[in-house]
Amino acid sequence: MKNVRAQWFNQSWLYLKRILIVNVVFLFIGFLWRWAFMLTFGDSRELSGLSGDVFKAFVLGSRFDSTILFYINAIPLLLLFLFSLFTFWKGFTPVLNPLFSRFSRFLIPYYTVMLFIVMFFSAVDFGFYSFYQDRINVLIFGYFEDDTWALTKTMWSNYPIIWIILGLGLFTYLLWKGLKINFTQGREWLPAGIQKISYPVFVLFFFVLFVLNGVGARGSLALFPLSEMDTGISKSIFVNHLSFNGVRALTRAMELKSQQNSKWDSNLRHFGYGENYRRAFADFYQIPEAQVPADPLQLMKKTTPKNLWAEKTRPHVLLLVMESMGAYWFNYNHPEFNLLGDFEKHLQQDTYLTHFLSSTNATIGSLSCLMIGSPQRPISEFLTESGYLQVPFRSSPARVFKSAGYKARFLYGGNPGWREVNKFAFQQGFDAVDGENEIAEGLGGLKEKHDWGIYDEDLFDYVFKTLSDAKDPQFLLTMTTTNHPPYQLPSTYQAPALTAPAELKGRLIGDASLAEKRFRTYRYSSDKLAQFMAKLKNSPLKDKVIVAITGDHTFWIVNFTEQELLQKGSVPFYLYMPSAIRKKMDPEAFGSQADIPPTLYNLALSEVPYYSLGRDLFGKTGDFAVNNSNLIVDRTGGVLASGKAADDQALDWEGRFERLVRGESTEHKKQLAVKYKSLMSILDYYFMKEKQDQKGPVDHADSSR
Repeated sequence: MKNVRAQWFNQSWLYLKRILIVNVVFLFIGFLWRWAFMLTFGDSRELSGLSGDVFKAFVLGSRFDSTILFYINAIPLLLLFLFSLFTFWKGFTPVLNPLFSRFSRFLIPYYTVMLFIVMFFSAVDFGFYSFYQDRINVLIFGYFEDDTWALTKTMWSNYPIIWIILGLGLFTYLLWKGLKINFTQGREWLPAGIQKISYPVFVLFFFVLFVLNGVGARGSLALFPLSEMDTGISKSIFVNHLSFNGVRALTRAMELKSQQNSKWDSNLRHFGYGENYRRAFADFYQIPEAQVPADPLQLMKKTTPKNLWAEKTRPHVLLLVMESMGAYWFNYNHPEFNLLGDFEKHLQQDTYLTHFLSSTNATIGSLSCLMIGSPQRPISEFLTESGYLQVPFRSSPARVFKSAGYKARFLYGGNPGWREVNKFAFQQGFDAVDGENEIAEGLGGLKEKHDWGIYDEDLFDYVFKTLSDAKDPQFLLTMTTTNHPPYQLPSTYQAPALTAPAELKGRLIGDASLAEKRFRTYRYSSDKLAQFMAKLKNSPLKDKVIVAITGDHTFWIVNFTEQELLQKGSVPFYLYMPSAIRKKMDPEAFGSQADIPPTLYNLALSEVPYYSLGRDLFGKTGDFAVNNSNLIVDRTGGVLASGKAADDQALDWEGRFERLVRGESTEHKKQLAVKYKSLMSILDYYFMKEKQDQKGPVDHADSSR
């Protein structure tokens, strides 16, 4: 028995040493991977002055990497501990001895599978960051919730999938061979003195080792385990991202996804109002709480002024949402890098804003919010992916225009069943939802299509035909799809040469050829949009249509700094009005997509009541912009709102609305924070009330709702 026990002691020591070798090698691979990540996505100019922070990121990154290894080690160490318990009983020897001596047959496939999973999601994280400029987050689940086949084709077109698969295959083969050599070759014996270790010490050693492994999996001896919160080590967002890893990012995304069943009052509570929604209304509307009516939603009710031109003309209204049209790229427009093409002429002829924020950084989030004329709450699911899918909202622009005798239609340049947006549109009062099949039929066929649907030129032709043939005034909410990965273009389109300026090239992240595809597709959409507007302005429609154009979100292929919060989320807002009512907006004004509907109501409708939490962009009230990332900005600066007032981050402008830097928490900034928190809290109450009453458009004056 002593010889058997000595053999088990020695073999256990050998397994431990081999497991330790695997851990050390993989930590080194994690270091190399993080180094490649930095070289690929990092801005050398920014990082040159942050060497200390970069060093911290690598150290912290090794801690995150080690937590994953500790989790992987847990099962082998648990088995070793269980083996150690039975070394005292001779009866188990015939069974355990062959199992123990063949333990490597378990360790080799086990570590091969587990470490392959780690590398696979590290590769996914690499690609995810190249698109979203963030480590894996809840948007990753869009692969299954979105058009999975189209996304697969997109990845096939935009990334060297074959080489990635071959690389992972080669890695897996080398990993298996290396693990086989590591766990099966060589025999090592403990020194004679150590071989005499007592049974209790032997068991205690493996028990302590297993416990310490559990502590290591926490990554910290502090009150809370190592988490994403610990990545805030630098003023540089990229350096903070650098310290994280793909597997931890995935587990965080899974946790957030599981928690997305938010309660109706999550924002009310988070922003300090608790159950007192009336105080939220009082704060937002800047009135005493005693003046909040019994039905607080009556504060949202407004009426457009008398508008003789609107009464006589009954203009069509087109709200056009351009896929991935970010305002940031307007800054780079240049004769040699002309992303806007002839659309620039229309911008100059008419009026537009670029200090303008989309509701979210996701198409479905921004589009569903536009359908109900509302901002997106920071703590909530997207409307079409929540319990509000079947809820009709009184603030829906379709419902408002229909009350004035309009026909409301949603036109989508793809499959309107995407994310069940067609169901949501019908709930919001749209009379018709036309997708790629209806558009193809209406145009008598299509010459070409792309993976996500029809090309912008065909969609614009259908819009023009719809407006030209209409007998009744039309409200059209229209969404394009061409400027989307995999960035396909019609064979008939000849893209002009686009030479990116050196400053932009130095900021690009990811594959340069993919960036070129993005820019060409952006220019294509701009060209077709310009042609549509020119055609409209040279037709009888020019005097009886109002056109509003915005983007669903921008795209992220440069290293936006922590000071570029506005640029990272900005989309344009362009407005064409017939000459009889033409006027200009202040180009330096700030706005959000929830402000679009009331602006259109006041231009197109006369004495029509509506509900809205947005404001008329031509109005005299103070302008500001918000999105669902806790950001509110205006001409003085901004605030990143937090659950506690003490944690609110005040921001000042540096340059002419160029960078947001940390600033003084002035009284005005405190009021901005209150405005954001109360607005998002009001939305909790509003949405809950609308869900309680799903009877559609009624008077809503009954305070007993």
